[in-house]
Amino acid sequence: MEDEHVMIDLDDVSRHIDIPADAPYTLSGLDTLNPVLTIDGKMKLVGEYIATIGTCLAFSDKGDNQTPQKKTVEPVAKLHKILKFRLAPLDNEDGVTKTTNL
Repeated sequence: MEDEHVMIDLDDVSRHIDIPADAPYTLSGLDTLNPVLTIDGKMKLVGEYIATIGTCLAFSDKGDNQTPQKKTVEPVAKLHKILKFRLAPLDNEDGVTKTTNL
């Protein structure tokens, strides 16, 4: 089976909530139309796959001690999908998100 790489897009979400860089997360339902990302056991996000237009490449830094002018990067993967997340709808007025499977 061939590996498939997906870019996670949190731009729309990060405008509304602050996501700590070290927060634990769980990503489930990757094989469904709407995967779920749960951050820190509190925030629930619902995703939707979007096809990339053209070729989208992901790169990685090759070295740690390089100057910005001479930094070397290498391609890691071609991406064919972007997983764009939005806040899950609220279940009730107390701000608790739905916990049912989508």
